[in-house]
Amino acid sequence: MSDSTAVYLYIWTRRVILVLVWGYVLLQAALLLGMPAGAHAAGVKMLGFIIAALVAILILQNREAVAERIRGRHPDEAHKAAGPLRARLAEIWHVAAILYVAGFYLVWALEVPDGFGYLTRATIITAAVVVVVAIGEYWVPRLFDRLSGIDTALTERYPFVAARANRYIPILRKVLVYAVRIVALLVILAAWQVGVADVLLSEAGLDVLGRLADIVIIVVLSLIAWEIASGLITAHLNRRDAEGHAMLRSARARTLLPLIRNALMIVISVMATLVILSEIGVDIAPLLAGAGVVGLAIGFGAQSLVKDVITGAFILFEDSINVGDVVEVGGRSGVVEGLTVRTIRLRDLSGSVHTLPFGSIDTVMNMTRDFSYYLLDVGVAYRENTDEVCDALRAVDEDLRQDPVHGPKMLAPIEILGVDRFEDSAVIVRARLKTVPVQQWSVGREFNRRLKMKFDELGIEIPFPHQTLYFGEDKQKKAPPMRVELQKE
Repeated sequence: MSDSTAVYLYIWTRRVILVLVWGYVLLQAALLLGMPAGAHAAGVKMLGFIIAALVAILILQNREAVAERIRGRHPDEAHKAAGPLRARLAEIWHVAAILYVAGFYLVWALEVPDGFGYLTRATIITAAVVVVVAIGEYWVPRLFDRLSGIDTALTERYPFVAARANRYIPILRKVLVYAVRIVALLVILAAWQVGVADVLLSEAGLDVLGRLADIVIIVVLSLIAWEIASGLITAHLNRRDAEGHAMLRSARARTLLPLIRNALMIVISVMATLVILSEIGVDIAPLLAGAGVVGLAIGFGAQSLVKDVITGAFILFEDSINVGDVVEVGGRSGVVEGLTVRTIRLRDLSGSVHTLPFGSIDTVMNMTRDFSYYLLDVGVAYRENTDEVCDALRAVDEDLRQDPVHGPKMLAPIEILGVDRFEDSAVIVRARLKTVPVQQWSVGREFNRRLKMKFDELGIEIPFPHQTLYFGEDKQKKAPPMRVELQKE
């Protein structure tokens, strides 16, 4: 103890003892000299009040010093978990101490039966509860963190599990801490013989507790349902193969699953809110009726939007279009660059971007689903042998499938459909090439280049448009003479 502290305590001890001893001596002397007993008793009570006031003044003078001691000299050390409780005790300790002094004075002054025993028992129980809570708030969070750990293998396979768990672990830890504090407060109130049990076990108290329990159960079940649904969707979208590489999901999954997740969140939130409002006594029937009217008004006012969303949802659900496909929709064709639940974004060959609402689409032509075909309409002169033309097509196909660049893009040998039609100046032989998606045009252009070279090599004529004049024949197969008249100007 420092010299200044020793001097301070000496002064206050001397002051209290002098007031107590000399005050009592004077009152006893006055009683011996004939002071009435009632006045003597009142004087004793006043002397006790003066002593209590001096002790209260001493407490107030040392309020900050004791508060610093309660907070701890080194608040950054290992007892951080107990910091909030110690800080609150430091703020209110003087009030509690003055109340204790006032309580002891009143018990003494009013001569309450077993008053000091009551105060002593309640004080001991309160101190014990405070100590237990302080120890519990230091160790319980650490034990909770250790028991609530997530399996490392599960975290490595599904990293989002740890992120989701970390959202709730701090909340659960705080709930546990506050639950301990509430129980401690109830024990302290019971120690001071406050009728907490009578209030809680009354009809109104049981009703309130039942409603609170129902609300907690509703919130917990809603969170469990949301986390299960959201976790399954997130796991599907972020699934990895055995080597740990992310698996690419289709545009349908990447578009519909987040939409379904948001819809589930809205549905679960609205249902939980309505049930909670019903539990606290709010009549939800007008709310449901008003929501129905508002939804009907929105539906009438946004018919086009609803049509786009519903049509887009069905198109995506049927997996008719994916990002990267080459499609023709609504009179526009191009590569699908983006899909939402309401629109599709195409980029055509010239680089222009077309954004089309799904509501304007009545047919979808996907040219790159699973595999593609390049259609060949080969025109040759009437004098050519079509079997020789077909052999040339097969030869070019065989040569192209051996090519290291274009060969892997071809899925099957050429399919020759035969002579398709006769045109004015050519016989059309139809065939098709089966390729991997989106590669039919590059393969087809290379096939046409090689086919032209092959026809030139074999002398097969690719006719250009021309017109033949025919004058007819008689029964003897003689053509009439053609009369030609030349005129000079």
